[in-house]
Amino acid sequence: MAEDMLRADPRLRVQTVIALVAATIVALIALFGFQSWLENIGQLPGNDLLILKLRRMIGAAMTGSAICLAMLAWYATHKAAGIHAHEQWPLPGTRVLRDTRILRGEAALRVARWLRIASLVLMLLVIGIGITSWRMMSD
Repeated sequence: MAEDMLRADPRLRVQTVIALVAATIVALIALFGFQSWLENIGQLPGNDLLILKLRRMIGAAMTGSAICLAMLAWYATHKAAGIHAHEQWPLPGTRVLRDTRILRGEAALRVARWLRIASLVLMLLVIGIGITSWRMMSD
């Protein structure tokens, strides 16, 4: 059974924590910057300009979200193809955050099927978000 376990990579854990801390700091800076901008523009006379700018910003943020979801869908499809080729999950050469049991054969192919389903759902979300974003930015 010890051979069927993929051991955790301590360096990957440290890199993950660093990336999450950096992303949190960037998100907080963006949040405070947006809040400051919103307070400044909110004091301008008339709400039409504020509403128009907010709709465009929300549309742009939705477009960015759709792009991220599309990349995630591609990644899931790519991993599913790798699982199908190797009939193993996690794929050979993968680093993991915690000790993970290696699945082979039908169990690995089940993971590939779920990844393909997840990819399809993500692409449907991308289409829906893209349409909504386009409508918000075109008004």
